[in-house]
Amino acid sequence: MTTYDVKSLNIGKIETLTYGTKTFESAIRKGAVIEPIFLSEIGLQGDEQAYKHHGGVEKALCLYPHEHYAHWQPILSNMVETALFGENITTVGLTEENTHIGDTFSYGEAIIQVTEPRNPCAKLATKYDVSDLVLQVRDSGYTGFLFRVLKEGMVSPQDKLVLLRPDPHAVSVALVNDVKFFDKKNKEKLQKVLAVEGLAESLRVTLEKQYQSAL
Repeated sequence: MTTYDVKSLNIGKIETLTYGTKTFESAIRKGAVIEPIFLSEIGLQGDEQAYKHHGGVEKALCLYPHEHYAHWQPILSNMVETALFGENITTVGLTEENTHIGDTFSYGEAIIQVTEPRNPCAKLATKYDVSDLVLQVRDSGYTGFLFRVLKEGMVSPQDKLVLLRPDPHAVSVALVNDVKFFDKKNKEKLQKVLAVEGLAESLRVTLEKQYQSAL
């Protein structure tokens, strides 16, 4: 059985943050938790989202690979070591290349399923004072990805992610990023992505429109 280590499990409260000349509401400054915490269908207990397009049932949990931290170290002058991009789970071994939409994992008592890539957020650029950071995240493919919760339960940073069921379509998160941002009119790739039952509904609507415009 394939397992992956959790480097940290992170939650954050909404704060009024000021970076440079910009002030905004955000829960991007997440801190690591040590004790077990409840994971519901809308996310970790005590974790908050400042905007309605963040979080929700199909974006209940955000994962970012620890492998990518080294890539950003020379780019981010005020880099943090925990929840670099405001992710809930920082893991070792799972990346956009080897993770597929619809892959299902157990995590502690919970069961979670990959739904879509994480969309790069402008707040990251403001936080790190790198004006083109959203483009850099997009172009690198180091976006991280999101989960829905199929079964609620207690989770902890000591628990491992265990791959229960790889999705049979084997559509990687990296492939979805590619068709979202670069190969937008590739009908074959779009069909492949749209065939995945586990794909987030909001992204499905977007990609269906993309597919129609490619006809």
